[in-house]
Order: sequence, then C-alpha cells, then structure tokens
Amino acid sequence: ISCNQKGSGDATFQKLADEYLKGYLAWRPQTGTYLGLHEYDGKITDYSKASIDIEVARLKDFDTKFAAIDSASLSSKKYYDLQMLKLAVKNEIFSIEDLHYYTTNPMAYAGAIDVNIYVKRNFAPIEQQIKSIIAIEKEAPKLYEAAKANLADSLSKPHTELAISMAKGTASFLGKDLLEALKDVKDSVLMKELKEANQKAIDAINDYAAFLEKEKLPKVHANYAIGKENYQKMLLYGEGITMSADEI
Repeated sequence: ISCNQKGSGDATFQKLADEYLKGYLAWRPQTGTYLGLHEYDGKITDYSKASIDIEVARLKDFDTKFAAIDSASLSSKKYYDLQMLKLAVKNEIFSIEDLHYYTTNPMAYAGAIDVNIYVKRNFAPIEQQIKSIIAIEKEAPKLYEAAKANLADSLSKPHTELAISMAKGTASFLGKDLLEALKDVKDSVLMKELKEANQKAIDAINDYAAFLEKEKLPKVHANYAIGKENYQKMLLYGEGITMSADEI
C-alpha cells in the first residue's frame, strides 16, 4: 500500500460513522443526554417490538456497510475506529438477537424511566429540565405496556426478582427524592403538571412490578446462564478478546 492511499478512505468512513452514531443515539436518547448532547433531552427509547425490529435492521445494515470498507485505505486512527465500531455494532445485535435482552430480561425496563440527570446536573434552567422530566414520565405507561408485550412467558428467577426490586426503587425515587430535590421551584403551574406526570409514571412502574410479581414470578426458571458460545461472543464483541471454548 503506497502512502498516498493510506487515509484516502477516511472521509467516507467518517461520514458513515457519523450516520451510524446519529441513529444510535436517536434510538437511545437518554445516552445522548448523558453524553451532554441536549437535543436528546426529554426523549426516551420506544421499546415496542416494531421499534426494536427497525433498530435491529438498522444495525445489520451498518454491520454490512462497515464490513465492506477497505481498511487499507484508512489512516491508523480511523482503522482502529472502524474496528471498534464493527465490534460495537455486532455487540448490539448480539445483545438483542442472541441474548434476547428485550424479551428475556425484565431489568431492561425496570429502571428505564431514569430522570436523575435532570436534577443531578445543572445544564439548563430548572424549569426547562422539569419539562424534560415531564416529557419522559408521560411515556411511562406506553413503555411498560411494551415491556409486558415483549417479555417471554417464563423468565429467569434472579432477573425477575432484581427487576421487581429495581422497579420499586425507581418508583420510590420518583415519589420521594425527585420531589424533594424540586421542592423549591416556584412555578406552581409547572410543578402541578410535574406531579401529575410523576404520579402516572409511578403508577405505571408499580404496575410493572406487580405484573412481574403476579404473572412472572410463579413461572420463573433457573436457566440464567448465557452458555459458552454466548460467553465467547460477549468477550469478542464487548472486549475484543478471542477465546476458544476449551479456554473458558
């Protein structure tokens, strides 16, 4: 490879990488907020089956596109960026299709109404941050209806028990700590709207916990191990570690 070829594909790769990351955060807006990208404030993932299927199709499309890139045309930095992205995409697909994260792990939803950042970080006027909290909390009933529809009939016992504990903890935080943190806000109209949305979110989360207790706990199983093959994939896609089954 001649020197003038190395790096010639950087711009094309960067455009594709930016497109992937934009879509990645669009489906995971709370991650965007935590990264300081506040165009994602007040948004939450749509966990409906149709939405998950669309995200899987998007991931597979980028898996194919990244695989087709000629790594020899990239600079050293972009070469390693490509390798990391390829593993990251495969790890997302692995989580959904091999580990069945959204159908077998009720913890995926138990803490999904996470608004901590809006009271822990001062990145906007408090009134604006409360509006983001309200927008997220209003999505709670829809989110937990999707969770109930997505989850398999029989779930693992430890996942279910932990999910119940997590859901109850989230509901407790919203009902106590969140309101305590915002008690000095003077906008009575906004606070009234918050308390209404907050109660609906608490009710939806508590209903999810009750659903797990009544509908799922009686039918739990003990098969929570992911197995050697999935463990190999987890090491490869998550850490870039290659290991044979005999080494595990």
